[in-house]
Amino acid sequence: MDSPSKHRRPRKIRRTGRHTTPSQVEKVTEAAGKAAPAMAIAGVLVASSPAHAATTASATATVNTQVHTDALVRHHHQAQSSTYTVRPGDTLSEIAQQFYGTTADWTWIYNDNRSAIQNPNDIYVGETLTIPSGPTTTAATYTPKHVKASVLTSAASLSGTLGCSQLEELWEAAGGSQGEAFTAAEIAMAESGGNQYATGTVGERGYWQINPDHGSLSTYDPMGNAKSAVIISADGTDWTPWTTYTSGLYIGRC
Repeated sequence: MDSPSKHRRPRKIRRTGRHTTPSQVEKVTEAAGKAAPAMAIAGVLVASSPAHAATTASATATVNTQVHTDALVRHHHQAQSSTYTVRPGDTLSEIAQQFYGTTADWTWIYNDNRSAIQNPNDIYVGETLTIPSGPTTTAATYTPKHVKASVLTSAASLSGTLGCSQLEELWEAAGGSQGEAFTAAEIAMAESGGNQYATGTVGERGYWQINPDHGSLSTYDPMGNAKSAVIISADGTDWTPWTTYTSGLYIGRC
């Protein structure tokens, strides 16, 4: 009789372990663990750690807040007024071009410096102007010629007995038309001989012999006298108030 053990089927020994097909994520994780265990483990820990996620979100929020804050600081800085010291050759229009990119905004500077600038034609080398970031008051209606600061500065020394070229310079420094400067100088020479303190028979004063009937416009001050001539002549378009003009005596004086 055969032994019973010969008729028994061999028993399969079940091994412990996984019996389902691993997912794609698990395969990738396993492969990463074999290739670089430390990196794979760190990745799993970071991805699964709520504390790390919160820390990352907090850091991101901090960065975003900082960027926003920096933007506000830059905006605030740009809105601030600045100052500018007038240099030789400057005019309000040219200063506006430098700060705003257009000469048309000279009124912003003029309006913000009215306490220092009585006339937009009169800016002087060395004076400090406030440069606003934008318009602060109603735009000025005055239409200036913007005489260069260098001319105005040199005009301060124009006094005493002047020649034709100096009288032309004084006329322009006072805001007079460049095209009328030569005629203005000829009339001044005919009226006063270029003498600052010339006085007429009825009290006319200065280079252009301004009649006392014009009140404060009648002055011996060189700049004031020249400005009065600009005003009375309507910037050289009407010289009839001067008898040396209507009689033709001014011709050839320069």
